[in-house]
Amino acid sequence: MRRLQANDSDGDPAGLTATRRTVLKALGVSAGLAGFGASTGMAAQSDESWSVVTLPDTQFYARDMTRYPAEMTQWIADNHTEEKENIAFVSHVGDVVENADTIAEWEHMDDAMSTLDGVVPYSTVPGNHDWEENMERSSSIANYKEYFGASRYEAREYFGGAGPTNGDPNRDDLNTYQLFSAGGYDFLHLALEWEPPGSVDDPSTPLGWAQQVLDEHPDRATILTTHSYLRNPPARLDRVQEKGDKDGNSGQTVWEELVAPNAQVFMVLCGHWYKEDAEADQISTNESGEEVYEMLANYQAREDGGHGLLRQIEFQPGEGGSSDAPDRIQMRTYSPVTGVEDDEDSTFGFDLDFDARFGSESAESPETAFQQGADGYGGTVDTTLYESDPMTAFGSDETMVVDSDEPPNSGSAAQALLRFDDVVGDGDGQIPAGSTVDAATLVLECVNDGDGATVHQMRTGWDDGDTWDSVGGGIRTDGTDAASDAVAETGPVEVGMFAVDVTQSVQAWVDGDRNLGWAFAPTGPDGCDLKTAESDNPPRLTVQYTASDGGGGGDDTVTGDVDGDGDVDEEDVEAIQRSVAGEDVDIDADAADVDGDGDVDIGDAIGARNISEEGQ
Repeated sequence: MRRLQANDSDGDPAGLTATRRTVLKALGVSAGLAGFGASTGMAAQSDESWSVVTLPDTQFYARDMTRYPAEMTQWIADNHTEEKENIAFVSHVGDVVENADTIAEWEHMDDAMSTLDGVVPYSTVPGNHDWEENMERSSSIANYKEYFGASRYEAREYFGGAGPTNGDPNRDDLNTYQLFSAGGYDFLHLALEWEPPGSVDDPSTPLGWAQQVLDEHPDRATILTTHSYLRNPPARLDRVQEKGDKDGNSGQTVWEELVAPNAQVFMVLCGHWYKEDAEADQISTNESGEEVYEMLANYQAREDGGHGLLRQIEFQPGEGGSSDAPDRIQMRTYSPVTGVEDDEDSTFGFDLDFDARFGSESAESPETAFQQGADGYGGTVDTTLYESDPMTAFGSDETMVVDSDEPPNSGSAAQALLRFDDVVGDGDGQIPAGSTVDAATLVLECVNDGDGATVHQMRTGWDDGDTWDSVGGGIRTDGTDAASDAVAETGPVEVGMFAVDVTQSVQAWVDGDRNLGWAFAPTGPDGCDLKTAESDNPPRLTVQYTASDGGGGGDDTVTGDVDGDGDVDEEDVEAIQRSVAGEDVDIDADAADVDGDGDVDIGDAIGARNISEEGQ
């Protein structure tokens, strides 16, 4: 793994899916790149690649009046067209200048950046050197606002706005957002000042303003640029560097408060850190179980400031490695003077599904989430079964343990059980029976590194008062207590959040299988501890689904409610059984077809029974 020495900028150590695009390919249809203004709807997907370019800190170029900024922007202007690099957006990561009180530096960068005006959408963010006193937010930022403030972009179609605005000329409107379209997808770009202050709950602060912008554009996949976020080796900074009031937020806080809770944010770009070769990247998992790509690029400490190196982020439809991740985001580090850098820190990429992540089919599907204490939900049940303590119940613990050697050197196993009740039904937030589950993701927080687990669908009932002995000597994953085939395997896990794909399980429940949750069986002696429903970050189940218009009948039909009394109970099960046996029974045939296969058989009776038991 590539890992670099971390220092701050002042030397301080520190199964195949038919997506909309594949259908277009099959029909021989290919749409061109959408215009780069703010679009009002999703354009047709394109088979062509497109790029976003990152401009790293230019402060030394400005100080030394070098030719590199002009060469970087001229290269972008010369190569922005669809026939060349197809550049849809350019993001400067801040520290535009070294000495914010030196007008010549601002004029030098103004000349260079003006090359992009009217050519390609772009943005800048204030870095710590863009205030007149480095790292002192109370000092003047008037020169930044004069040359690169909101007034620079207000006439541009792609410019969304600036904020927050509270009447303080030195603090207002330092943060901006931009709207652009590329490859048939609509994007939001958030450009946030160095260590953006405030809280997401207070829209009068930069962080709260950013949350408000996200809330106003929920269907747009989002790239966030802020000056200081990631350092090298890859890690988000967990402290602020501001000299004065220290009212800013560290990279870790920005992640926890703004990025992780907002699934539409898929990428974070930053600069600031420049020691060693000043490149770092990592993939983090947000609260919805989706990947976020975090990247640092800053070459100012290299010979001649890196000779104008910039980061080209190329979005490549159809170049991914699997049917689950058919597309690719590929990084290229390039200088118009010295060419391409091809080491592993400079040239790398990520596979993903553009349609699923950028808001094509998946954005059209309803989504619901289940997490203890959130939106009134209280149906999470979990516990640990300890072979070494076989008669004690651990359902009130804040962690559940998965280990084949607990306590160490005992050779005794620990298994975790987890269930989300009341997932399927016709109530608010529930998944209607008969729906198609497009994606179901279980997100867990691990509090220590470990070997991980296999996840098996339970076949027998249990509750959080059960013990190793009460279930007959632990859970057998051989088809008796739990299914023999795992629905997922976590692999080794690290501290932090990780995601498990449980689409198979949730689809089975929606189709009528009884929801008995999962057993987590250990895969090794280096166990892992997972936070429970009793902890400060309970497990979260997020489900995207398409409601069925068959099987369950019309709008007033409740799947399994064959007698039309508004619920599914033993009377409905008996009526289906009698109908299957050939008796003349007056039932709602649509409601009786629980599995939606077009006929009524014994499987539907079993499905109705499971729905009945689920609702009890």
